[in-house]
Amino acid sequence: MGGDALLLIRMEKLGLDARRLAPLLLILFAVLAALGIFIVVGESQRSRIATEYEAERTASRLLESIEEEGFEAAAKLDKSILGFGIYGPRGNPISRWGDAPESMRSAAARDVFAYDSSGRRLSLTRPVGMRITAPDTQSSRTLRQQRMGTMGRSASGYLYLSLDVSEYFRRRGLLHWAAIAVPLIAAALAAAFIVLISSNARFRRAAEERETLARLGESARTLAHEIRNPLSAIRIQTGILRQSLRGAEASETAALDAIDEETERLNGLSRRVGDFLRNPAGSPRRIDLCAFLRDLADRSPHRPRFSSEAAGAFVMFDPELLRSSVENLLRNARESYGEAESEGEVELALALTAGKRGGRASISVLDRGPGLAAESMEKAFDPFFTEKPGGYGIGLPLARGFVEAAGGELRLFPRGGGGTEARIELPIAEGS
Repeated sequence: MGGDALLLIRMEKLGLDARRLAPLLLILFAVLAALGIFIVVGESQRSRIATEYEAERTASRLLESIEEEGFEAAAKLDKSILGFGIYGPRGNPISRWGDAPESMRSAAARDVFAYDSSGRRLSLTRPVGMRITAPDTQSSRTLRQQRMGTMGRSASGYLYLSLDVSEYFRRRGLLHWAAIAVPLIAAALAAAFIVLISSNARFRRAAEERETLARLGESARTLAHEIRNPLSAIRIQTGILRQSLRGAEASETAALDAIDEETERLNGLSRRVGDFLRNPAGSPRRIDLCAFLRDLADRSPHRPRFSSEAAGAFVMFDPELLRSSVENLLRNARESYGEAESEGEVELALALTAGKRGGRASISVLDRGPGLAAESMEKAFDPFFTEKPGGYGIGLPLARGFVEAAGGELRLFPRGGGGTEARIELPIAEGS
């Protein structure tokens, strides 16, 4: 048994029902997924703001450098600069470098950022107001005349800046995949937890079955010691009484008959418990199912109507255990009619089915009794569970144990139109 299943079983022993915790934990996973997405989106926005802030700082340093040293020195300011330009109020270029556009088609009233994912760059267009001082060269004087005109030493214009932001796009790509991965991981964790709960339920059922088997073992030893010896004594005493009443009328020996009947019932119970604990596989042999079931139907006191669509189908099964399993199902079907037992019809049908695991033989026992409730149908294979007066509740568990040991399945189904179908499915033996 895995550590996770043991953990859940311990949780249940502490009073924490995993099935009740499941909705709460699923909500927790959803909240964690939403929180993860919120963090990723927030980090993406923070990265964008930081990148634009750095572009603003670079633009400010660029303007300071232009005012102090002229345009020629500005290009050396930052290696990430791909292009820059200064434009007049109407968008006409005063000076441009790199990938700066030839003109500004529309005036920017505020900072405008444009991202180019293919070129992995960021461009910034912003309005500026500045004073330009430069070394007294012909190009600088011409620039001042173009820049200032009749406006004096102060003027307004526009700055264009293009930056290489490959690191930002790389980080944004990682955050994009993180935003996709977070809910997927949360969903995977939720699915894993659901599977864990389901597995724990199976482990718990297996543990309960093992515990039941342990109790059955104790019961078998107790029955062998506490019942068989008294039964022998009772039989001896009833035999002595019957000899002393030899020749008496039947009414006088009726009590002895009742004692014999109940003694046989107790003896049968002891044998059944022993069968349940012994090797359920028995001694498998190759059996012709059609011939076997036809003979069983002819000899059965339950008078089933037999039909077959699988002549020549063979299975590997212990003949005595198969007979015991089918007879148990026939007995249950007959007893389902209650007081109208003698009038009810029981059907025994054999057919072949094709499944994922190859050909299989299907043995169905059908009745038209009142049927079983859904809850009772689930518990029908639990040892000692019974709804029949005087029943022991170990017939179906015995039959299922024998069938599963032969590689098959035994299940109950509600029958259309009323009644119950008990179906045994067995793998076809090779060479059939």
